Amino acid sequence: MLLNNMMNFCTLFDSYYLLKGLGLYLSLEQVTNDFHLYVMAFDKASYDKLRSCGFQHMTVELVDNFETPALLEVKKDRTKAEYCWTCGPSVIYYFLTTYGLEEITYLDSDLFFITDPHVIQKEVGDASVVITEQGISEENAERYGRYCVQYMTFKNDEDGLGALTWWRDRCIEWCYQIMEPTRYADQKYIDEFPKRWKSVCVLDNKGAGIAPWNIHRFQYTDDSLIFEGKVYPFVFYHFHGVKMEVIDDVLLVQGQHYKLGKDVIRLFYEPYAKVLMKALNEYLGQNVTSFVVKDMPFLKVLEYKVRAWVKSQEWIINFYFRHFHKRTDRGHGTLIV
Repeated sequence: MLLNNMMNFCTLFDSYYLLKGLGLYLSLEQVTNDFHLYVMAFDKASYDKLRSCGFQHMTVELVDNFETPALLEVKKDRTKAEYCWTCGPSVIYYFLTTYGLEEITYLDSDLFFITDPHVIQKEVGDASVVITEQGISEENAERYGRYCVQYMTFKNDEDGLGALTWWRDRCIEWCYQIMEPTRYADQKYIDEFPKRWKSVCVLDNKGAGIAPWNIHRFQYTDDSLIFEGKVYPFVFYHFHGVKMEVIDDVLLVQGQHYKLGKDVIRLFYEPYAKVLMKALNEYLGQNVTSFVVKDMPFLKVLEYKVRAWVKSQEWIINFYFRHFHKRTDRGHGTLIV
């Protein structure tokens, strides 16, 4: 891979995640001009809105024109979130092959780029597949998978297509928010990549994949992480579990699952809120005048500590997902305690 060449990205989202998707695109636009983002819009409203924006570095496709008979068949028994996870590898394959690209990188729509992602290419070299670790405990890695879907590169070559089509087929066969010994949603399948294919790069750069669930592992300056004596520049932050709403022309951004702290809010959440304000005002017809970023309140912290303990008890998890898995139109099942 050549540094400073065009980077092709793809993602998927619907109207519910439209603001986050716009945040992703605008954050990329702030740090590089050498990129193109392919978006699979999962409803007509998000498709029409994105098309109307006229973004120079974006191509938008509508899910209705992409879904295969195999996907439509499994769609019948999967939640909205599970179906999006199921479609992920198929979306990557579609853009990679339809547009004849040499390679493409999938991005979760709730990522926010802080630095030009071309910096990652220095480490990747000629690898056919690139994956990132979650940065979680060994115990949780056994449950949920060691790697995160958030940032995944596939080259249009033997190993890249081999890994991608294998993953695509597995997700069509089975993709549920249920923990099993060798699979969990779309994610745990990725643990097989380094075992089955030689040309797989697991990114060492801890700045690519900063997230609320792993930020506590690091020391950090205003532009870098420090881990085990090594310094890693911030590349992107994964805004998992963030609540966003506009009240009286004020954008409220609040973490939902993790205690953040003042420094994390200053370094990541406030810059993100500024980009979201731009998206709201320039593309979504809002008139937001300011923003407020709130940390998770004490009672929520306590609540999630209790939930974390419950979720750490494997027998409770298995019993719950087998017998009381709450499937919703909006998203995945949740463990209610």
